[in-house]
Amino acid sequence: MRAHRVCLLAAALLLAAPPAPAQSLVRGILLDAASGGPLPQGTVVISANRGRWQRALRTDSVGGFEFPDVSPGPYRLRATRLGYRDAVGDLVLTADSVVDVEVRMAVAAVVLAPVTVTSRSTRDVSPVLRGFYSRMEHGLGRFITREEIEARHPVRVTDMLRNLPNLRPTPPGMGTTTGPGLTQGSNADRCAVVFFVDGMRVNQPSTSGLRSTLRHDLAIDDYVQPDEIEGIEVYRGEADTPAEFSSRWVQCGTVVIWTRRGFRQREGG
Repeated sequence: MRAHRVCLLAAALLLAAPPAPAQSLVRGILLDAASGGPLPQGTVVISANRGRWQRALRTDSVGGFEFPDVSPGPYRLRATRLGYRDAVGDLVLTADSVVDVEVRMAVAAVVLAPVTVTSRSTRDVSPVLRGFYSRMEHGLGRFITREEIEARHPVRVTDMLRNLPNLRPTPPGMGTTTGPGLTQGSNADRCAVVFFVDGMRVNQPSTSGLRSTLRHDLAIDDYVQPDEIEGIEVYRGEADTPAEFSSRWVQCGTVVIWTRRGFRQREGG
């Protein structure tokens, strides 16, 4: 008898419960704000209670999305997609309703990380100067540029050369401020260095022997001044000397000087 009364009570409670509210449907399409074209593979999230309840889905091939069986109440809709700014809006759903939503997304400006581009500049120079820098990049010699000359403020050309290995100025000659040039080797066995200025040889050892005095009493410091020089090439011997400066007098080393006036003359023809 007692069991029969429990069943009747349960039935009474079931009949007294309020009916569940009819669910709503939220459907829509994701579009490009500029072109109006659909945006597939976007993410749409519907949420309530400050995000404590939410559903998410991806838009289909034509940008469509659909959330069925959503209870009445206030909601927030957020759409995201790579390359676009997020789109956010609020909805209030009533019972047993269908809500159509059109979400338009604006393209986002993509800020890239800083990019450092390193390039080797090409000097706008005469053909002669291009040869100088080409040999400096690929050659075997010692090169002195105009920038190095200006940084050191030399009084004489030999001031730029005296610290190079195995080179020494020869004793002064009559009427000159320095010796006739540079030599290599000991005092007893000096070997004269050959000078070129603007591509022209300006001295040479005597034909009686390569290891002897110079034929011409040239003082390179009297011939050219540091403020006139654009570049200097120094080669230790015949093996290092480029073919355009090679001769039977260069066994003891070669110094090639390029002057500013030489560049102007060659550029102007």
